[in-house]
Amino acid sequence: MMIRIHMQLKEDKGVALVTVLLFLVVMAVLSTALTLTVQNEMRSSSSYKYSQQAFYVANAGIQRAIDWFINSYEVDCSSNPCNDYDKATLPVSYSQSSVVLAGQTGLSSVYPDQSTITSFTNTFRNVTLQANSMNSGVYEVNATLLKHAIGNFIDLSTFETRPKAIQRWRIESIGYWGNRDNPLGMAKITATIENSGNSLFDKALWGIDMVDLGGTTLIDSYDPRLGLYGGTNIGNNGSVGTNGSVSASNNVDIFGDVVYYGSASVPDGVIKGGGELIHLTEPRYFPPLPDFSVGSSDVSVKPGKSQSISPGKYKDIDVKGTLTFAPGVYYIDSLKVTSNGKIEISDSTTLYIKSALTLTGQGISNSSLDPTKLTIYYRGTQEAKMTGGSQAYVEVYAPNAPVVLEGNSNFFGTFIGKTVKATGTPDIHFSEGSLNDHLLHRNFRVITWSQDVY
Repeated sequence: MMIRIHMQLKEDKGVALVTVLLFLVVMAVLSTALTLTVQNEMRSSSSYKYSQQAFYVANAGIQRAIDWFINSYEVDCSSNPCNDYDKATLPVSYSQSSVVLAGQTGLSSVYPDQSTITSFTNTFRNVTLQANSMNSGVYEVNATLLKHAIGNFIDLSTFETRPKAIQRWRIESIGYWGNRDNPLGMAKITATIENSGNSLFDKALWGIDMVDLGGTTLIDSYDPRLGLYGGTNIGNNGSVGTNGSVSASNNVDIFGDVVYYGSASVPDGVIKGGGELIHLTEPRYFPPLPDFSVGSSDVSVKPGKSQSISPGKYKDIDVKGTLTFAPGVYYIDSLKVTSNGKIEISDSTTLYIKSALTLTGQGISNSSLDPTKLTIYYRGTQEAKMTGGSQAYVEVYAPNAPVVLEGNSNFFGTFIGKTVKATGTPDIHFSEGSLNDHLLHRNFRVITWSQDVY
């Protein structure tokens, strides 16, 4: 009996030992697994932290690049060989290579202006952001030209137009946290930016405070690329706009939209051709005309007489006969065409009128048959009265004055006034060519964005 008990105790001790050993093995495995998990979590946390820091560095590069394009980059097409680009390729190419401004180490710029290359490279190559002696990052930026076109933009300080570039760039910013050659974290941000221009003359009529369409008025459009107005070249872009109120009689036909910010009194059936009545969410901005100096010499053309003048500065011009303007720019205090008088132009002519404008009688004879070739900027506040004609091709900007279109003839072009009123039976044909001319500049803005961290 004693022997059996002793043997049982020895067997129990063996089982306990095995159990303890198994427990220790399990604990060792769990401890090792826990240690590895903690190490992986710490490594992952550090990697995430470094990647995020690299992202912030890359973001600093992309934001600075956008600022550089807005404030430091400008293409003056009068001196820069803009027309040497091959715009049929994507990206745009120059000398058979993609147009690139390179800030990334090891890459070279391809761009026609060395000063622009130098400015970009000095600004965006191997730029260090230093938090302290133990924490720093580096970014480098490249920019690739994706789109290039030329537009005639208005310089708001003078209201003169000059060619400028409309462009789209892809910007790539790479951020490194730590040493650039062996970084702890890396991130890349790619943004596409684009500048553009909105035409000052984007509608047939703009009455800043009011549009009043009485009588029997037809408003439509045509595409000058297809030839002169008429036949199949009649479009539905004869739109009308106002920041105030618009009213129209039942005898008005508008082949286009009517946009307004204040109020609208437009009978059913007036808007045709798929046009809509649109309420603006905010009023449109119209830039003020800057002051300018005029001359001291008067010009007077008697009935039945003809005269020609050259570009320059004049005081009062009174036309009862025929006055021919040579192509160019004129600064005039007052221009009055009355009786059987008319003014003739044949090519690009800009008239800056200071205090008074009347174009009645036979009005305007623009033999180019292109309204963008005759632009009138009227700074005065007195009523500007005009009659149309078979060659009344003109663009008029009179933000301080009432503009009255009267008679029973045609107007080809676009008219902006403090108020615009149509009386009689005028037909107003908006030239869609005005949409691509006299552009108001819009700065570069982001249109696409993507980001990656490594």
